Amino acid sequence: MECAAEYLDRCLGLKRVVDMIQRDQVDFYVFEDGHELPLLCFCCGEPLTGFDLEESRRRIRGRRLEQMSITQVALDGGDDRPQFRLEFSKRGLFSHPLVVPLSPEVAARMRHPDTCPHKPQPPSPERRRGKQR
Repeated sequence: MECAAEYLDRCLGLKRVVDMIQRDQVDFYVFEDGHELPLLCFCCGEPLTGFDLEESRRRIRGRRLEQMSITQVALDGGDDRPQFRLEFSKRGLFSHPLVVPLSPEVAARMRHPDTCPHKPQPPSPERRRGKQR
């Protein structure tokens, strides 16, 4: 068993973002190997909204995912929520890293390319039927 951050690191660690796309009202970072990471709000798990796709694409394209951490964040109502903090590389000598806070749900909703050895496999017909004997 592994945590969601370890799972993401195995698939995305040190990989470069090559694009940002929108599919079914959800924005995704597209990595150089074909992985697609959904951008989901850490407090509710819903798609992030209210930003300019072209500007966001310009800011993220070419950066590598360098670090990930998970922390508890206190919300206004007093509840705590886990938050992934993804840190992407600088774009140049005088720039700053880009930190993106996301929901841990992104690990479950990430899209894997067919070549990924960690791609979840659909349940076999036997498992779906409840292992008939």
